[in-house]
Amino acid sequence: MTRVCVTFMFGLLLIAGCDGGGAPAPVPASTDVNAAADPAPPVVAQPAQLGPIHKLTVTDLEGKQVSLAKFAGRPMIIEIWATWCGPCIANRRTVHSLKERFPAKLAVIGLSVDSGSEVVRKFFQSNPANEFEGMASPEFMEFVRTINASNMIPKTMYVDSKGRVADLSEGTQSAAWLQAMAKNLK
Repeated sequence: MTRVCVTFMFGLLLIAGCDGGGAPAPVPASTDVNAAADPAPPVVAQPAQLGPIHKLTVTDLEGKQVSLAKFAGRPMIIEIWATWCGPCIANRRTVHSLKERFPAKLAVIGLSVDSGSEVVRKFFQSNPANEFEGMASPEFMEFVRTINASNMIPKTMYVDSKGRVADLSEGTQSAAWLQAMAKNLK
């Protein structure tokens, strides 16, 4: 199993080197509430920045292009799988067995690498589906290859709410690992 960009230390998830940012700017000490000061400027909400994942599109099972920006502001677990892959199906079963324990805000997405969506739709006639199921686009798979060049599946991508990849794991994932990742994605 390969782990990218994530280190667990003392039970905490630390994201290292994924966004290239440094330490946060220090917060100035609070001032005396009785001191005369100019009123604070109004807080203006900044438009949400889209992360790398949010800039990608995939295809839904009806053949329509879908932007992953649809999930901006929500952490995601993205399963990269195929209907013919035994380990992929085992991994999906583990994910589905944990759905009730995942945070409500978490989006669980399945992206198949099968040759066509018809076989995937047929698969869902007798198997549970994630919140969103689609087909991995060449653009999406090229992005995945920049992180992990292996053609092995299943791959499980853990994405924070800002669209940054926190981890990309290969092979079947343990229930404990999936739960920890789901809990720690912010």
